[in-house]
Amino acid sequence: MDNLPKAPEAIGNYVTYKKIGNFVYTSGHVPVTEQKKYVGKVPTEVSINEAYEAAELCAELTIATIEKHGSIKDLQPVNVIGFVNANEGFGDHAKVLNGFTDKLSEYFSEKSTRSAVGVTSLPLNVCVEVQCVFINE
Repeated sequence: MDNLPKAPEAIGNYVTYKKIGNFVYTSGHVPVTEQKKYVGKVPTEVSINEAYEAAELCAELTIATIEKHGSIKDLQPVNVIGFVNANEGFGDHAKVLNGFTDKLSEYFSEKSTRSAVGVTSLPLNVCVEVQCVFINE
């Protein structure tokens, strides 16, 4: 896990990680680190390929958050909800969110359910935001 970025801190009155029973909930993670920041609308300001990379970064940040508070050992993803900051008429949200779920498959043996939703804006004008639920098996 040494190659993961630093887990982000909450930028408001919330927590980025919450464990309840066998479930772990993560807040929406955005593709922003000290080295990278993916901002703008998909596909006019951020290409689908760049947005895919941004979603991968969201997955790495999510995993880093879990590792900061515990371990991904014995966890499996249950549900992924992804939001894409998209231009009107854009329909390839799933291609963007594949970046997140493809990255998860490098760390977890099971697939999750997923929703890919287009929105007109996101915090910090990022191109994608993703939140998850995991189960401890």
